[in-house]
Amino acid sequence: MDCMPEISSTQAAGFVRELETIRARVELGNGEADLRHIRRISWVGRGLSAVGYGLCVLGANPLSILLVGLGRFTRWVLVAHTVLHRAYDTIDGAGPAWHSRSFARGRRRWWDWFDWIQADDWQAQHNVDHHRYVGDERDPDRLAENLRWMKDRPKWFRVTVLLLLAATWKWTYYGPATRRATLRRASRGAGQEAESASGWSPSSLLDREMLVRSYLPYALVHFVVIPCAFLPFGWRCALGALVNSLLAEVLVNLHAFAVVAPTHTGVDIPIFHGKAKTRDEYFMRQVLGSVNYRSEGPISDFLQGYMGYQIEHHLWPDLPLRQYPRVRREVEALCAKHGVPYRRHSVWRRIREMTHAVVGDETATTARLWSREVGAGQPDGRHAISQAG
Repeated sequence: MDCMPEISSTQAAGFVRELETIRARVELGNGEADLRHIRRISWVGRGLSAVGYGLCVLGANPLSILLVGLGRFTRWVLVAHTVLHRAYDTIDGAGPAWHSRSFARGRRRWWDWFDWIQADDWQAQHNVDHHRYVGDERDPDRLAENLRWMKDRPKWFRVTVLLLLAATWKWTYYGPATRRATLRRASRGAGQEAESASGWSPSSLLDREMLVRSYLPYALVHFVVIPCAFLPFGWRCALGALVNSLLAEVLVNLHAFAVVAPTHTGVDIPIFHGKAKTRDEYFMRQVLGSVNYRSEGPISDFLQGYMGYQIEHHLWPDLPLRQYPRVRREVEALCAKHGVPYRRHSVWRRIREMTHAVVGDETATTARLWSREVGAGQPDGRHAISQAG
């Protein structure tokens, strides 16, 4: 387990000031090149899906499953995730396909991002509840904490639950969790007491509006309409298309879970109590509560869903994807300068760390960050990032 160093509020303030300098400079480089980059990624994803579906004429086959799964992964983790973070909103010529307020809304849903999840629901849960409150009690995506109830169960049971969750992640967790986030926001807006930020409950799967507007249309298109389109080639092709589509859904869940969940889960990643009290503490939490992957280039970035830059993404979620590789080394060097832990590991190591945190008997470190009030404890404000148990 990593030992958290002590960092004073003064050090943190200097760290954040230098982060702001990096951000201001990088933002000047946003432009048409970023749009070309995301368009290429988008068309690669669509091309993978098209070839995968085309190969369904061969019946059930692993290549179709792989390509269709990669296509769905691209639309969600790379395209929708980035666009809905407003990464391209201010770029001239972006158009409705790349603007966070029009992307996947109304009729555009069918072309931009047709998934189990609605764009508004995703923004409420992911952009707000997760990014704003990363690692604390209001973060719905604290995997190890959400599954802590399993710690007194046999390990075979813990492993089984983790595998089942990974294989069905989008429709058993994210669909209900994003829907509940929207309902909580509506309750707060109406002056009602908001629900707990817990990401999932069995009743979430019985939400009528979610079933009608999200789950039923997605299931009908992918598991009925598309397979039926292959009936002219024979019932074996149609059945093969159904099998390919179903297994591609399992694959995209496993793939996304394997690259997304480990970036915030591990006994070496601290969790936090209460909200960040200052802007400096907020940015420190983004670094401490996230982990990057090692990447060998564009193909690796693509397959990892650009999670190799999760720290930078949590610092600046509205940066275009193309900018993250450009800024990563600067952020790492800045962390080293100020003594801030910067974790960058292989995806395989992080999967092991995540599995250990969920299936093993240990629990994550709780970090208590400093107070900006000098004299409240130690004279220099070092209410540390050191381990608190």
